[in-house]
Amino acid sequence: MEGGVAPLEEGHGVDFAKAMGPLWPRIFFQLRYYREMADSRNKGAAFERDIVKRLNGFFEEQGVATRCKRNLDQYQAKNLCDITIPGYAIECKAYKDGWWFQKAWWEQVCSAAGDDIPALVWKFNNKPIRVTLPMGAFNPNYADLEGCAVIPFDDWLDILAKDWIPEQKAA
Repeated sequence: MEGGVAPLEEGHGVDFAKAMGPLWPRIFFQLRYYREMADSRNKGAAFERDIVKRLNGFFEEQGVATRCKRNLDQYQAKNLCDITIPGYAIECKAYKDGWWFQKAWWEQVCSAAGDDIPALVWKFNNKPIRVTLPMGAFNPNYADLEGCAVIPFDDWLDILAKDWIPEQKAA
């Protein structure tokens, strides 16, 4: 016994199930839920920071003065995207499991985009980063189509380098 407190060892200490009775599973699972919720929020924020870092590095390589940052107001207000660059509203999603983006994610970024082009940047653990864009982002003749296309993140940067960067340099 150290300082009058018995060490918690196997077979010693508090039996939470006995001490809390039938409430302990509910309390335990609530704590676990809030921990997972905090972990997922941290994961999302870390992914947003990673995308900002990649985009700013890309802008620097291209010689463009544009810089982006996370939109922290998104946590207080609805219909705000995570990141904006001129002409684009970007929503980022990072999840543990899955293979494909969810329709609700796409609807979220489309409603937040306004007149900008919606860009959904998403990934699952151990999978590449993908970007979902409306068909009109690839070809103005497809602007009236309701479909979207999914491409790798680096391909989106190539599209930006070809079409978006010259506009930014001219501005």
